[in-house]
Amino acid sequence: MRPQSTRQPTIGWLLFSPSGRCGRQTFALGWLFWMMVNSGVLTKLLTAAEDDPSMGLWSTVFFATFGLSAISTLMLTIKRVHDLGLPGVMALSIFVPGVSLVVLVLLCVWPTTDNADRYGARRDWPAG
Repeated sequence: MRPQSTRQPTIGWLLFSPSGRCGRQTFALGWLFWMMVNSGVLTKLLTAAEDDPSMGLWSTVFFATFGLSAISTLMLTIKRVHDLGLPGVMALSIFVPGVSLVVLVLLCVWPTTDNADRYGARRDWPAG
């Protein structure tokens, strides 16, 4: 039986912590979540009239969700490359134009490693 971490997986850990490992399905669902949130906010921003008082609010919400999603997707990507046994710095390749789409697809389809490694005993669970 594998040793379990004393920490429990939470939404906060999943979206905003680089600790541990993340499997393909969790990684893809995390990315889809942020794509839906950003799409919804962008739709509200683009459909608001320029003289509408809510335009300032939706602009602020857009930049806030964009910032949160950038940080969160980086954390998800770090955990995903950890699951492949690679160092977290490899996650920065997701922000390289021209390479990012290929890296995203590869991270979504590349099989996970089932063995415990230095990043955690099991996938979709915090390290430590």
